[in-house]
Amino acid sequence: FTMAVVYCLLVAVIGRVNPLIMLRKYGSTMLQVFSLSSSNASISLNMEACDKKLGISPKLYTLSIPLGATLNMDGLCVNLSVMALSLAHIFGVQMNLSQLIQIAVTILIISMGMPGIPGTVLIGLTMLLSQINVPVEAISLIMGIYAILDMFETASNCLGDVSATIVVARTEGM
Repeated sequence: FTMAVVYCLLVAVIGRVNPLIMLRKYGSTMLQVFSLSSSNASISLNMEACDKKLGISPKLYTLSIPLGATLNMDGLCVNLSVMALSLAHIFGVQMNLSQLIQIAVTILIISMGMPGIPGTVLIGLTMLLSQINVPVEAISLIMGIYAILDMFETASNCLGDVSATIVVARTEGM
């Protein structure tokens, strides 16, 4: 939800578009994206929304939407951060500033390397847990609720892709 607010602010301030109008036009697509739980599977939906609902030039969205689905994994970064730090706290693992910086860098690398398909964060989380000396079995505490978290993660990622496309379209007159 925080990321959605940030994206709406970016659209309003930089793109000079009313975020409520954007959300109204993109809302039905966002519900479909939410249910898919996959940024890659949502590419065609987002491209269609950019074309038919938001009126953005195909020259722009045919590049920005697939690129965003590959690189814009902010939902994954937020989820990995919260889950790793929560599990570290549950298992009594204390971390200093340098370890937190290492975790942040690792999360950025993991987010760029993960495919946009359901459940990939669990793989990244196992790598991260082994780095911070939390038993990998701790992932079982997350697995039960992750399907729901993945839907929100995907919605955040796709809203970011579309918001960035809107901002660029407005600034470039497309």
